[in-house]
Amino acid sequence: MPDSKRKTRKFYHNGWRLSWFQILISMKKENKAELAIPSRQTRIFCTALRLLLPGLMVLSTLATPGFAEEEKTHHPLDALTTQEYWTVHDILRESRNWTDKTLVASLLLHEPPKDKVLTWKTGDSIPREADVILEDQGKTIEVRVNISEHKLEFWKDVSGVQAPITQTELDTMSDVVIRDPRVVAALRSRGITDFSSVRCEPIPLTFRVFPEQADHRIGYGDCMDSHGVYHPWGRIVEGLYVVTDVANQKVLSVIDRGAVPFPKGDINFEEAAATPRPGTQPLLVTQPLGSGYKIENGEVVWQNWHFRFRLDPRVGAVVNLVRYQDGEKLRSVMYEGGLSEMYVPYMHPDPGWNWRAFLDAGEFLLGGLIKPLGADDCPAHAQFFAGVVPSDRGTPVLEPQLACLFEHATDSPAWRHLENGLISARPSRELVLRTAAVAGNYDYLLDWIFQQDGTIRVAVGATGIVETMGVKEASLPPMKEGASGLANGTLVAPNLLAVNHDHFFSYRLDLDVDGPNNSFMVDHLVPEQISGQARKNIWGVDSWIAKTEKDGIIDIDLHRPGMWLFVNPLHPGSLGYPSAYEVMPGQVTVSITSPDDPAQAEGAFSEHQMWVTPYNPDEIYAAGTYVTRNKEIDGLPIWTQANRPIENTDIVGWYTLGFHHVVRLEDWPIMPTLWHEFLIRPVNFFDQNPVLTLPHQP
Repeated sequence: MPDSKRKTRKFYHNGWRLSWFQILISMKKENKAELAIPSRQTRIFCTALRLLLPGLMVLSTLATPGFAEEEKTHHPLDALTTQEYWTVHDILRESRNWTDKTLVASLLLHEPPKDKVLTWKTGDSIPREADVILEDQGKTIEVRVNISEHKLEFWKDVSGVQAPITQTELDTMSDVVIRDPRVVAALRSRGITDFSSVRCEPIPLTFRVFPEQADHRIGYGDCMDSHGVYHPWGRIVEGLYVVTDVANQKVLSVIDRGAVPFPKGDINFEEAAATPRPGTQPLLVTQPLGSGYKIENGEVVWQNWHFRFRLDPRVGAVVNLVRYQDGEKLRSVMYEGGLSEMYVPYMHPDPGWNWRAFLDAGEFLLGGLIKPLGADDCPAHAQFFAGVVPSDRGTPVLEPQLACLFEHATDSPAWRHLENGLISARPSRELVLRTAAVAGNYDYLLDWIFQQDGTIRVAVGATGIVETMGVKEASLPPMKEGASGLANGTLVAPNLLAVNHDHFFSYRLDLDVDGPNNSFMVDHLVPEQISGQARKNIWGVDSWIAKTEKDGIIDIDLHRPGMWLFVNPLHPGSLGYPSAYEVMPGQVTVSITSPDDPAQAEGAFSEHQMWVTPYNPDEIYAAGTYVTRNKEIDGLPIWTQANRPIENTDIVGWYTLGFHHVVRLEDWPIMPTLWHEFLIRPVNFFDQNPVLTLPHQP
């Protein structure tokens, strides 16, 4: 979007979208009915704007979308800059191993050693390196580039694994498949003769489906026809599947299981009317003196919180060096936190569907997991941040508005109590860092929400388009006892079944509560028998320290509840309790797929809600660096087999957020946002309520 358009703030009033320019012009006109809204409402609206305009103009200047700061490396954990991408690009091409067929599947910051980061001071040199994964005609290559010294650290082939798929490969293979005579015949037999709107996408497989996967870069998939619509979701050419050799650009086999009626329903949600409902009036959020946070050299400071963040092409926003100002002390809470992996298995027995189990963060980088945010994703007063991602050739691609940052008043008090007719209370506000991951048909809003009381709320809002398959049924058959023929999905339109599935998100949380060395403690709530009293049974707290990784693998048990605490016993508070932060689950879903299912084995991190491992800079992704592979599984289930010590050392928590999705009619043609969350909250970290003295205005 051009800068001139991004900087024009928009307001809505009874369905009219009004820019600052339109409002200012209208206020100069004698007849304000020219805005085509009732005159009394116009007078009220414009009077309010006259009162608010000075402050709002200040706000529009301070919170203009686009770059938050001049691109510059301020810290070792900052994202790679445009110039650093070009340096990596040039060093790669200078290598004698580079060919004109080499593709850059991944290019990420290689973080310096943690101890070096923690002792780094402003003014020190900033070591900068990049980790690169290349795909070259079926070979997977790992490269480490020393940006600071302009040299290659290593260039090595990696066997038994496959690089993430690239957009170049997807585009090339779509053309290859559509030209295949067998595919042409199958499409024509279904009445499809205009191939300009047809796309076929053989994509990677996360587990072994075909024997050719042992030594080939295999893609498997279907075709979609978007003729007459804006997008192909809901327009699958069902019953037609292709197996391809992606590296050699060949179609190995075409599987035609017979035509299924082609869905014809309206799916163009892009054209949905923006109609105000009765009683809709403007909601304006104003900050006449500007935002309540500040950003200095990349560090965000807000309401005692200090933190940094970078926008990572693979996993999105990574927050780091999270600290809290507690009086005179700036106390460490978390070294680094971020999404680690996503696992989305579909639940249909059809051969064209039961292979669909996606590890989206590791399989499909495709210009970055997170995509630009729009005007409706964040409040009008939000500040936007651009990011840089690699193209398939390793050149930098500038993506505008990859994240937004905003504060807002909450709908609940920070605390309250009524005593003797006196209400004592304080309002509260929050700071939200938001990104939006787009994984094919699905969109996920990913929020890091900082609260004044020292709590961090991590939220995932699932929206986008549910994935559908073509079926012969045009309506639901009569209800009968037992499972129906449509037990694996919901008929959202004639001949269109939205398939049931799961969503699991692994968050990597390198909590450093008052320093790197922590222990993982579980406060179990246990029944306690009493006698000689009015009660017979109460419960008490039994605290237990995990010694090794096996102890740190925890599942939610409603009959044996507990609190999951990362504690620092060397930093007790004034009353002797060790300082701690709790990972507090929200709504919890457990994978009910058998562990020996090959898809589940790849997404095995979903089997438990909490894992705890010793810090290891090579253990970043819950399902491993390579999720498309020919060897055994990788990630948390493999790492924890070593059963390493995790007591009083630098440890990392891995929390699994998940939910089952039985699709509703209300989820079509686009799904209302469904939120799930968990908390990272202080437990005996402070000596008393840290928001006791908040002001009476939020």
